Amino acid sequence: MYNLMKKKLLTYWFYLTAVVCFMCLIPLPLLLVHNEKWHKYIHILAKFWVGVLFKLNLLSVEVEYRFKPGRKQIYVFAPNHSSLLDIPIMIYAVSQFFIFVGKSSISKAPLLGYVYQRMHITVDRNNARSKYSVLEKSKIAIRKKKSVLIFPEGGIATENPPQMTPFKEGAFRLAIEEQVPIVPITMPYNWIVMPDEKLPSYNYHHLKVIFHEPIETIGMTLHDLPMLRQRVFEIVDNELKVQPAGKV
Repeated sequence: MYNLMKKKLLTYWFYLTAVVCFMCLIPLPLLLVHNEKWHKYIHILAKFWVGVLFKLNLLSVEVEYRFKPGRKQIYVFAPNHSSLLDIPIMIYAVSQFFIFVGKSSISKAPLLGYVYQRMHITVDRNNARSKYSVLEKSKIAIRKKKSVLIFPEGGIATENPPQMTPFKEGAFRLAIEEQVPIVPITMPYNWIVMPDEKLPSYNYHHLKVIFHEPIETIGMTLHDLPMLRQRVFEIVDNELKVQPAGKV
């Protein structure tokens, strides 16, 4: 009974702090989003919001760099996806400005959706035309010297986290066609802190993000796509298997 009450209180506190911090900061992004040159400042504000949110909830995040991403280097980031916390964690951990590729339903969220759809790339995964459009928009972002972050599972699809589902090809096609490095990222514990539920509960647990060595794609063709996809999957999957088991 005590543990259940504690869990509910922690969950209520998490959502309260998230909403209060968000409402305090959202006026500026609503103004800045209309000028693409100002989007990097929205990213800075988002990092500040996430940092404050984590501190108020006593969340510790260990970021392990097997390599340090160059601030001026362009990458395709490819993390595993098991929790609604994955997006805030990526904002917190990735040092440079980047563009998300996320599901179109995010654009329906009040205020946040307005900013998100003007700053990032949304996809309707049930629409083939939308998927093609996302690839083209992602290429444009890279040519504008912006890194792109794509969850290669195509959403939170796993039923047995942290076990992953097979990767889709979008991130790898983008990296090969634009000849930019792809960076595998492992997040082993996000699913514990905020599981994928209709109204996710909050469970305290330390967090960890591992940036693996980038895989160069210069000289690769689409013939190499299956190999690249499997290589990134194995890097992330092997790391999930060797990380200490978390407690739900």
